[in-house]
Amino acid sequence: MEALPLDAIDYSGSYKLIGGRQSLDLVNTVSWPGTEREHDWLTTLSNITNWLDAVGLRSTELDESDIADIHQCRQILTDVLRPLVHQTPPMHSAVQGLNRLLTGVFKRRRIDPVELTWTWEPLEEAFHVLDPVILDAVELLTGRHDRLKHCPSCDWLFEDHTRNGQRKWCDMADCGSRAKARSYYHRHRALSDPPPPE
Repeated sequence: MEALPLDAIDYSGSYKLIGGRQSLDLVNTVSWPGTEREHDWLTTLSNITNWLDAVGLRSTELDESDIADIHQCRQILTDVLRPLVHQTPPMHSAVQGLNRLLTGVFKRRRIDPVELTWTWEPLEEAFHVLDPVILDAVELLTGRHDRLKHCPSCDWLFEDHTRNGQRKWCDMADCGSRAKARSYYHRHRALSDPPPPE
């Protein structure tokens, strides 16, 4: 799984699209949430544009004033999806926040009279480019949750698309490898430690 070419600024990690859904990947743009290592990947317009391109959203003219709106949308989705993935119902206030976003989204969605498919009105605001991500979060919230998981190491969220539903890590090359190395170290250290005195 290739890392996205996002500017890490002063951070040593990398960002990958591991969520399997746009809304989960948006939540995951904060690495190591709630820890000393927490890092926000969407603090610059270039990173936001690169992320939008990577998840297949139509490009748009964003400016600095849109960053706060994008962060607010991400926080609302985080407040709904993170508890859900951890098998806890989201707070009512979080769902109400999502409902407020959804009201605007539905106003901007139309059925094309020729193609008879869903389409979008021209963007009123640049940050409305996230409308499909909001709908994706709603589908997750109102659908089945048994494939929604979180990485036990970094707490990134993902939908498990494996056939047997046994995916455990965000990415085996990152957290999976580190966890296996730690497990190996502790197993072999336990074997080499002398027994306690009787």
